[in-house]
Amino acid sequence: MNNEFTDQNCGQGNGSANTVASPSTIAEAAAGADPASVIVQVRELLFGDHRRSTEGSLKGLEEKLAALTATVEARFADLERRLVEAKAQTDHARESGVEAIGAAIAELGDKIKGLAAKPMA
Repeated sequence: MNNEFTDQNCGQGNGSANTVASPSTIAEAAAGADPASVIVQVRELLFGDHRRSTEGSLKGLEEKLAALTATVEARFADLERRLVEAKAQTDHARESGVEAIGAAIAELGDKIKGLAAKPMA
């Protein structure tokens, strides 16, 4: 995230940017250091734990959202596949019905021709 409280000078002693400065370190820094650096260290002391827990919560939510998105996409793909199959079955049934109706009409036409061809007595 871009809203992080970071400073290049914070935690330089051990190479970790997430190191929480101790009160004695802040006092030493305040004695002869840049005031902005001291403010960053105080901010880290006051809000660092909350920021890290919030970032952890956000990361967990992002992971859950990604998993949910993948599940929904898979379900939509399955639904689309099932709809395509249903359409194919419906089209096949319609074509079979049309062919059956055509055959019945042709058979009826043949019977009518046969009746018309017989002489009436």
